[in-house]
Amino acid sequence: MATRPTLPYFAPADSLPAPLPTVAEILAVIPRPKPKRNVVQFGEHFVIKFGQRVRLQEGENMLFVRQSTRVPVPTVYALFHDEESGNNFIIQEYIAGSNLYTYWRGLDQSGKEAIASQLRQHLDELRSLPSPGYFGGVWRQPIRCFYFTGTWDRDDEPPALACDTEEQWVDELTRRAHAAGNHNKDLDLWKERMLRLVLRGHSPVFTHGDLDRTNIRVRSDGTVVFIDWERSGWYPSCWEYCLATHVDGCTDDWHHFLPRLFEQEWPGEVAWMLILRDWLMFGHFYI
Repeated sequence: MATRPTLPYFAPADSLPAPLPTVAEILAVIPRPKPKRNVVQFGEHFVIKFGQRVRLQEGENMLFVRQSTRVPVPTVYALFHDEESGNNFIIQEYIAGSNLYTYWRGLDQSGKEAIASQLRQHLDELRSLPSPGYFGGVWRQPIRCFYFTGTWDRDDEPPALACDTEEQWVDELTRRAHAAGNHNKDLDLWKERMLRLVLRGHSPVFTHGDLDRTNIRVRSDGTVVFIDWERSGWYPSCWEYCLATHVDGCTDDWHHFLPRLFEQEWPGEVAWMLILRDWLMFGHFYI
C-alpha cells in the first residue's frame, strides 16, 4: 500500500540528477511571476510549478501513482511551501519530447494504434488499483475536479470533501449545481432527478482527471508519460471517459480512438455530464 509522504517532501539527495534550485533561483527565471500559478523549465532536468494556487496534492498524487503502479509519471523531487513568497512549489522531472496533441498530427494509422495501445495498458493498470471504498482525492484529500466543484480552486470556496457512496457524491454535486445561480425550481429538481438516474452503479476507480492530449508527453522513443495529475482521485468509473470526451474528443480523429482506451463507453453519462458542466459553470444548461 502506498504511503502518504510527509510534507515538505524532498527526494533523497543521491536520486537527484542535479542540485535542486533554490527559491531565489526559481523566482529569478520569471521576473514577474503570476501570483496564482506558474510553470517553468529549469535547466535540462527540472520543471517547476509554483504559485499560491499550486496544490501540493498534485505532487502527492504522482508519488502515489509511482508507488502503486508502473505507469510512467514524472519523478517528484520536492514539494514544499515557502512562507516568504507565499508560494507552493512542485519540483519534478522534465520529460523531453512532444505533447501528444502535436505528435498525433504526424502519425499514420498504425502509429496512432500503437499510441492508443500504450494508453489503454496504462489506464487499465490505473483503473484496476484496489478501491479504497470512497469517492474523492488520494488519501481522502479534497476533490479537485472542475466537473464536480464547478470552480477552479477558488480560495473562497470550501473544499469538496470525499464521499463514502456514489449517492453522497451526487448529493454534493447537485448541491453545488443548485448554488450556481438562480434557476427554475421545478426544472432544477428534474435535472437533479435525471442525474441521480444516470450517476448510479459506478464503482470508484483511480482517475487521472484531465486526459487532454497536451497532458500526455511522448518521448523520442515513442513511449508516453502522463503529466498534470492535479485533478486525480477516486471517481466514478465513467468519469475519466466522460472528461476525456469533453476536453479533447471531437477536434480530429482522436474521438475514434478514445473508446479503445476504456473497457466500455458511457454515452448517457457523457451527455448528462456536458449538461452538468454548463449548469455548474453558467448557472443554466442546454437540451
